[in-house]
Amino acid sequence: MNQIWSLFLLAIVVTAQHPWYQAFNPDEEAREEIQMCTQECTTTSDCETGLSCFHATLDSKGCCLPTLKPNETGCVVDDQCKRACESTFCDKTQRPSRCLCERGRHFLFNKCWKKCPDFAHPEPEVDPQGFSFCRLKTDEATALQWIRRHKRQLRNAFC
Repeated sequence: MNQIWSLFLLAIVVTAQHPWYQAFNPDEEAREEIQMCTQECTTTSDCETGLSCFHATLDSKGCCLPTLKPNETGCVVDDQCKRACESTFCDKTQRPSRCLCERGRHFLFNKCWKKCPDFAHPEPEVDPQGFSFCRLKTDEATALQWIRRHKRQLRNAFC
């Protein structure tokens, strides 16, 4: 029972010294890569342009962080990725951390697709880190034109 209380007290001390947005990592080299909170907030209106308030509650302040699209790097929490695209998560195992599409979704044009669109090859490719993406069959301009032309039909095809 004393061991449980000791661990609980240690957790409180670590939490008090290291807020949720600052990962507790004794390795100084890894700490340099972690994005630190430069501005606390209670709402997004407290943040500078281009930043949003994450994890603010009535009892504690949150942190101003950028909202990131799929495949962008530097995420600290999953919500940074999910705010731009609901079917993404923050992969903190990569350096730098990166917003990835959830399993079963495939990256193309800053979006996570349920299945690769007609202007891309039907089977997605997967890199060694598990990043799934669609490879274009056509040039980029033609693909973007196709997206604009079929916007209504594609509404539920990607985030």
